[in-house]
Amino acid sequence: MSKDRTKSLLAASLCAAIVLASGCASKGIPLTASAKKSTAKELDMQYSMARAHEQEGKLAEAHQLYESIYQANPDSSEVCHRLGVVKVRIGKTTEGITYLMEADALSPNDAKIKSDLGYAHILQGEFDIAEGFLRDSLNLNPTDMRSVNNLALSVGHQGRMEESFTIYRSVMSDAEAHANIGFVYSEQGNAEMAMRHYDIALDKDPSLKSAAEALVQMNEIQTQVIASQKKMNESGIQLTNGEM
Repeated sequence: MSKDRTKSLLAASLCAAIVLASGCASKGIPLTASAKKSTAKELDMQYSMARAHEQEGKLAEAHQLYESIYQANPDSSEVCHRLGVVKVRIGKTTEGITYLMEADALSPNDAKIKSDLGYAHILQGEFDIAEGFLRDSLNLNPTDMRSVNNLALSVGHQGRMEESFTIYRSVMSDAEAHANIGFVYSEQGNAEMAMRHYDIALDKDPSLKSAAEALVQMNEIQTQVIASQKKMNESGIQLTNGEM
């Protein structure tokens, strides 16, 4: 069983989902001098439609509208931010980071932009860069649980598991923290340590559904791997005997 398959089966069990900020209710965007061809009312209407599409999961429609708004008003940090977020969500992570960086330059004290940059770099596997943005985000907004969770994840992926656990533990129960550490280990392909932490999580809280489901899935994967290896070994023995 491949590591990718393992990760895909376990992703649903993550206790604290790592997601991009959905943002607040739609509001008018600040116009700048470069917004010459569209009126404030037209841009506000387009932006409201784009936000609605984004929140409904209609990302292609949202992306098209944000692109159009950006062409008319590239100096709005809010437009750069939302366009960057949508690009990340549709899989254009590198492009998304470019727009998020533009947004960050325009609004350097916006914690949400820095948090989304951290998440985007996690998707790129650039955990050290992600850590920097997430720490900056938490300096601006220390109570943002999403940034805390993503910081713990990025730290764990750099091998600092004790520090990762401490960060998780600051915002959740001991059992939930162990379950999240189990997820980090599973993403790294360390099934033994992942199962150990899921076991600890269930010992501390038998009702923790996410840990129980993850453990069941890992046991199923282990069983499939053993069966596959056994079949390959038997096939190899038969081939050897046939050649002899």
